[in-house]
Amino acid sequence: MFCQKCGAENLSSAKFCKNCGEEIVQVRNQRKIKRPDKVSLAVNLLLVSLIIGLLLVPFKPSSLALYQMSPTWYFGVIIFSILFSLSFAGFFIHMIGKGRNWARITLLVLFIISVPFSAPALLRSLTINPILGIIDIGQLGLQVAAYVLLFQKPSSDWFKLMK
Repeated sequence: MFCQKCGAENLSSAKFCKNCGEEIVQVRNQRKIKRPDKVSLAVNLLLVSLIIGLLLVPFKPSSLALYQMSPTWYFGVIIFSILFSLSFAGFFIHMIGKGRNWARITLLVLFIISVPFSAPALLRSLTINPILGIIDIGQLGLQVAAYVLLFQKPSSDWFKLMK
């Protein structure tokens, strides 16, 4: 039996959750279990990070260099970047919110792979525009916090349950 509040696994005879103390309600279809607060918070953090990233695209040094080379291409590239990022990351965030374990693992793997490649851009951003660099670090912090929340025990238990 899983807690509807936090997603923790309890004995089938339990009246209250051993993790959060919430009263255990017998549910015939376990898939109707409520998403844990940690997963909801993680999804919100990922969405905030995505929005910040999309808002910053026009101000990135690479975007500004493109603008100096070709203002016409600049707007097309910016619009494409925003639409692609929104659809790609938005899809994974949506699937995580629906309890799809593959989406949480895939997004984490993509994040880990991207860190070594984004580190030089982050350092360049800090030297060219410190405010932009600090915002980038904050965005990175939001993502790390979201992944920590997504892989804690109550979250992992919920994802296992949602198979």
